[in-house]
Amino acid sequence: MGRVARESIEEVRRANDIVDVINAYVPLQKRGSHFLVNCPFHDEKTPSFTVSPQRQTYKCFGCGVYGNVIDFVMEYEKLDFREALEKLADRGGVTLAFEGGRGPSREERSTRAKALDMMEWAQRGFTANLAKHEGAQKYLADRGLGGEVAERWGLGYAPDEFHRQSDAARKKFDEETILATGLCKRNERGWYDFFRGRLTFPIRDARGRIVGFGARLLDPEAKAQKYVNSAEGLLFHKSKLLYGVDKLAQSQRLKETGRVLLMEGYTDVIAAHEAGFDNSVAPLGTALTREQVGLARRYGEGVTLVLDGDEAGLHAAERGVNVVLEMGVDAKVAVLPEGKDPFDMLRTDGAEAFGKVIGQARDAFDFKLDLIRRRYDLNRPVEAEKALREIADMVGRAESPSLRELYARRAATALNVREGAVLSAVEAEHVKHAELAARSTAAEQAWEDQPPRPQVGEAPGGGRAAHERDVLRALFEHPRAISSAGAALAPEALSTPGLRELYREMLNAWDERGEVVPGALLSHLENGARLELERVLEHIRIPADLGSTVDEEEERRLVQELQKLAESAAQKEQAHDLAELRQKKGRKSTRRA
Repeated sequence: MGRVARESIEEVRRANDIVDVINAYVPLQKRGSHFLVNCPFHDEKTPSFTVSPQRQTYKCFGCGVYGNVIDFVMEYEKLDFREALEKLADRGGVTLAFEGGRGPSREERSTRAKALDMMEWAQRGFTANLAKHEGAQKYLADRGLGGEVAERWGLGYAPDEFHRQSDAARKKFDEETILATGLCKRNERGWYDFFRGRLTFPIRDARGRIVGFGARLLDPEAKAQKYVNSAEGLLFHKSKLLYGVDKLAQSQRLKETGRVLLMEGYTDVIAAHEAGFDNSVAPLGTALTREQVGLARRYGEGVTLVLDGDEAGLHAAERGVNVVLEMGVDAKVAVLPEGKDPFDMLRTDGAEAFGKVIGQARDAFDFKLDLIRRRYDLNRPVEAEKALREIADMVGRAESPSLRELYARRAATALNVREGAVLSAVEAEHVKHAELAARSTAAEQAWEDQPPRPQVGEAPGGGRAAHERDVLRALFEHPRAISSAGAALAPEALSTPGLRELYREMLNAWDERGEVVPGALLSHLENGARLELERVLEHIRIPADLGSTVDEEEERRLVQELQKLAESAAQKEQAHDLAELRQKKGRKSTRRA
């Protein structure tokens, strides 16, 4: 999918006033021309999180977070740039456009929107059906999932009928939309309902939208598969989703521990949340994928895999352990008592016992080594070599050189093999995997994500750069002068790459929109320029109505200052060229001598 067009990003920002958006998450208090609140990103007693309607930016003077409305939604809801942009586009009624026409077509966007509506429609139907089905209600109540729990999690019931939902859906939605949801199917005999005679679990994406359903068979005697998920399609991609991910941004335990708990099933997650472990999520009935681990890492510093205690559960979870180790994630493993899963343990032993097991979680690599030691007879050379190959294959996939070395040293001790032999095997595997990855990457065209947030540090560039920041600061205070700025000073004349990029974007913004709003600039700036903008904005007063302040004398002075900067840069360039010429002449004279 292509990059969102620059004009669309600006349209989304304009349609979402930063004060209105942030106030919907945390109530703001007006203080003069700004708004204040306790920072939602760190604990504090005195408000230091400031929102500026004039700049359309926020900044916390406690922890240093800084950005525009898109940055806030990314940080607060743990969304990536595209997801936050889409959420705000929906909120503001903006249809996104894409560069080069590589984005989804207007028809596909329309179908997606209608499919999401149908998912909500289906959810209302499933919950209504649950209220009418005593057997489904009893099943949930017997397991502690009835009543308010079922209501909080949106549990429902799909009647054991072939045509109820499909008949109703065809009266309300077009065929393309119905097929896009996967809720109803069509064969040579006509339409039929996909979920029948099952409890339903709505599956939401990180934005809280229902994109699919998981469903458990209610009849234990039926021969069909016990659990099924929505089919892969326009909305549902099970390898990229986690059950419960929509609740992580508000997780209190996650804020306290910094760790996401990865469990196996829907009921495990529900029971964990109800017991206070609201940092729990689960893959959708499949082995853990890299995409799911990456999604979990948005929310926490590390992950803890919560594994069932029986032998089958441990072996089934081993692939997930391999994935987190290959990715270099701060991962731990908590193994429950044999024969129990999180749902069982929380019901029988309680939250305190479960919490104790989580607190005793082991490092994932040590857990992996134990599995290998149990699987192979390390006293036999042939078996030891097999163990070495297995560990080298996994460790060789790790991207971090230092992590590969640390893993290899730990493995050498555990396998009683020379450290050099393990290191050689690991590096050989790493080269092989790197070559495969390079070929794969070359075959794809990656979409460029929003650049990472800059870290505030010492301002570079010395006295000249400091003076240039003062000039740009004055341009924000007297924006009409920007109309003449481009002719007076080219961006290339500024002393640092960040200042050059910032100044170029200021000129572009004035040419395109006749105003320069700091929050609008942020979406188009790379790391260095974002940091320069933050420095420039310190200690300035931006007029409430940008562009309305008229001080012709100050504007003339600013243009003159820009011209002086241009002249100074030209003189510096000439001096540099002259010095270089003298050096060349000196080298020629030395060679002739």
